[in-house]
Amino acid sequence: MAFPQAKVRKALVADNKAAEDKLTEVVKKIISQDPTYDLSFSKELKQWVFSCQGDLHLAVFDYLLKNEYGIGVHFEDVKVAYRETVQKPAISFFRHKKQSGGAGQFAEVRIKIEPYYEGMAEPEGFSIRGKEEIALEWGGKLVFYNCIVGGVIDLRFIPSVLKGIMESMANGPLSGSYVRDVRVMLFDGKMHAVDSNDISFKIAGARSFSNAVLDAQPKLMEPVDQLEISVPEAMMGDVMGELQTRRAMIMGMDSVGMYQKVTAKVPQKEMTGFSNSLRSLTQGRASFTSSFDGFVAVASNLQEEIVAAHRKALEEEEK
Repeated sequence: MAFPQAKVRKALVADNKAAEDKLTEVVKKIISQDPTYDLSFSKELKQWVFSCQGDLHLAVFDYLLKNEYGIGVHFEDVKVAYRETVQKPAISFFRHKKQSGGAGQFAEVRIKIEPYYEGMAEPEGFSIRGKEEIALEWGGKLVFYNCIVGGVIDLRFIPSVLKGIMESMANGPLSGSYVRDVRVMLFDGKMHAVDSNDISFKIAGARSFSNAVLDAQPKLMEPVDQLEISVPEAMMGDVMGELQTRRAMIMGMDSVGMYQKVTAKVPQKEMTGFSNSLRSLTQGRASFTSSFDGFVAVASNLQEEIVAAHRKALEEEEK
């Protein structure tokens, strides 16, 4: 059977730790009875994302949990899965040195990073000894070049540098989001006969990459949904006004009988509460579907707000 697309997405949070283990088991049981509910864990957002058909559907689910199974929950807005990338080249150097009793840790890494796009020419001015093109699980690519000459970094440590870069890409310096579409040239460094090891070069690779991103005019990208709305002609003005407040880009309009079909691209951040707003504006006569469309650059003023909020959250975690 083809079930209707979910209209509401919320982060599901148990009211106490004791209920967490039982919660997922109970939710799976409820979903087996009503497949228009859905629950999935977002590793990126670190949230349980619950989907349903609307506020009444959500209220029924909440009632079942609390009254049939005795589990208290609350719902939060789903976080936005931003991406980070760079807009210009940058060179970064990092030295990791740690000395304690016995052997210590030592690694020096010098890299150049730049924006990556399909079909770009190979980097000039480097002696390329190896190349890895990695399709990232979160979208986009990392292209890594080994440009080490003269054995200043032993070949066995090169994978550790790459591993450190990958770990840094999974927690971008701007907002903690995934980094994508970057190419990296590892072209210089230094090692120590006793103190150099894999962990040292992994740390050096991660720190040098994070520093390079901050110097490479980093840019946040936000996910955008393609929205298709069917709305009575008499209510078009109100709906268009609502879309404008949500930073929507209107892509087209078509007449279908007494209805207008509006196609627009809307940032996912602005989709919170859209189902309720549309129902209120049209007395429940409009309907919509949405699907993920891609990523677009975030406006500079919004990027500053997002980065500031991320830094504040990190400071609160450290307290």
